[in-house]
Amino acid sequence: MTAIGIALGIAATVATVGLSATSAAAIAERFDATEATRVTVSFSNAMRDDGDAPGFEDTERVRGLNGVVDAGMECSSDEEAVLSRTAEQYYTRTAPLYGAEPGTLDAYGFTFVEGGPFDEGHVHRGDAVALIDAVIARELGYASLDGGPMIYINGESYAVMGIFEAPTGEAQYTGSVIIGPRPCIEADPAYSPVQVFIRTDLGAADKVAEEAPLAVFPELPGELSVAKPSDLRDFRKGVESEMQALLLGLAAVSLVIGAVSVSNTALVSVMERRSEIGLRRAVGAARRSVAMQFVWESTLIGLGGGLVGTVLGVDVVALVSLLQDWQIVFDPVLLAAGPAVGAVVGVVAGAYPAWRASRIPPAVTLRT
Repeated sequence: MTAIGIALGIAATVATVGLSATSAAAIAERFDATEATRVTVSFSNAMRDDGDAPGFEDTERVRGLNGVVDAGMECSSDEEAVLSRTAEQYYTRTAPLYGAEPGTLDAYGFTFVEGGPFDEGHVHRGDAVALIDAVIARELGYASLDGGPMIYINGESYAVMGIFEAPTGEAQYTGSVIIGPRPCIEADPAYSPVQVFIRTDLGAADKVAEEAPLAVFPELPGELSVAKPSDLRDFRKGVESEMQALLLGLAAVSLVIGAVSVSNTALVSVMERRSEIGLRRAVGAARRSVAMQFVWESTLIGLGGGLVGTVLGVDVVALVSLLQDWQIVFDPVLLAAGPAVGAVVGVVAGAYPAWRASRIPPAVTLRT
């Protein structure tokens, strides 16, 4: 029963380390792929004020980089636009207004419930076309796009090409309206500085982040700011270390309980075997020999518990990984560390009882 206490403590420790590493790897793998494949190259306010902005050929050059899935420029109006379904503006509402390229829509992964996005032809001709969010469509009464409806944005008419739903994780586009990228190209002071949004292949973000500024604005690439995803290796290490710190504390409690149990059992054994110990001392056994006998007994108990606990811990990691469909990440060092820790716990737990046993005088044998 004492060995079982050690085994449970070791099993908790092994399972904790194994599960923290395995779950950290699983979390890193399931880390939002959209976040791990996005790069943003932004112009500054000073560049906007100087009239600096990318052109169509610049974003086309970005889309030609290795590892780029799609890319496009975007900018947003500093003030919300006034929207109406009629020129007389009987009913109006305000909404965020964005300028964007078709490539931007593709990079974000817009989905359309009615119609579709504008194309390169609309953009290059400078057609007055707009895309509206489904929330705006319901509020303004656009049940469908039959008949080619128009929308008035700040009093100017635009043909509604499509009704979209904001991409997952892009809340800024909820309840918004998107027009062509003309304000972005012209560095319109009423709009935010241009940024080029880039979607990359998984694993290509770092390389694309290095090359994109030169492709976006060859004249002053050093003036652009680049945002890229965090290193997933650091993310994984952070998750693993935090989980281990939390769970190893619980495992340590189990080990302490097991050590106290071993120490208590060994101490009771010393009390019950006083005659045996006194006899050994009477026939010449040294105190050190008596002490080592009890140290070895507690060490063997700890070692046995460590072996059983290691097997249980590995089984727990394997079972949880199987149920969660995780790939097992397990350090082989734990296979040797489990029994070793069990033995150390046994040594520490048996130290005091062994000392007590070594202090029993030979005359104790005369009492029985």
